[in-house]
Order: sequence, then structure tokens, then C-alpha cells
Amino acid sequence: MTRAPVALAARMALGRALALAFALTLAFAFPPAAAAARPLPYDPAIVTLQGTLLSADGMTPDGVKLKFPAIRLAEPIAVAEDAPRDWPAEHGVVLLHMALDPANMAAFKRLKGQRVQVRGKLFHADNGNHQTSVLVFAVSIAPAK
Repeated sequence: MTRAPVALAARMALGRALALAFALTLAFAFPPAAAAARPLPYDPAIVTLQGTLLSADGMTPDGVKLKFPAIRLAEPIAVAEDAPRDWPAEHGVVLLHMALDPANMAAFKRLKGQRVQVRGKLFHADNGNHQTSVLVFAVSIAPAK
């Protein structure tokens, strides 16, 4: 009779070890960036983003290579669905195409390659000229604090 409780305890310990191994496998299988994405709303809300400005590689709808203004975020974001405009939710977003007025284009050129804080309105790509799924219409661009 003493063998049954020992065998049961051994099976339970093995089950706990397998559960822990499975949990650790899942933790490493999914990048923490996607899990840590902070949710933000689409336009009209003005959001603040931190990241590095760069000229990213893109392509026109007819296949011509181009460079486009972008921000590579310090931390990934998620954007909630906007059903009335048919803008889907996005998760793990780290690169955003930037829509810039002339003043913010000048700031982009001056600060390219640097860490910045961008305030702006997020919107979803809706044509072939948009280079990322989520874009930001910049309201202001300033050096990161």
C-alpha cells in the first residue's frame, strides 16, 4: 500500500514539472514585444509615441522603390479596432509611416536618426501608398526627454 501514494506523488510531481516546462515554452515562443504592446486609440485622439526617426524602405503600388519617413517605436503598441471606419485592430506595431506637414517634415529631417517624442493621430492604411498598417499624422516632433 505504500507504493501507491509514492507512485501518485511521483506522477503529480512529473505533471507539475511538465506544466512548468510548457509554460516556459509558451513564454519564449511568443515575443514579449507583442505581449507588452500598450493599447492606443485611432484618430481623433492625440497619442504620444517614443522612438527613433528613420527613412525606411518602401515601394509604390507599381513597384518603384522609395524611402518614407517613419518612426521605429521604443516599445510596441496595439491599436483598438475602429468598426465604423472599418479599421482593424493591430498588435505589436513597432514601425509607423509618418504623414507630415511641411513644418513637421523639417523637424523630421533635422532629427532623423535621433530618439524623439511624436505627438499625433493614428490612422489605418487605406491605399497602396501607405507603407505600414498603422500610420501617424504628426502634430509635433521633439527630441526625447
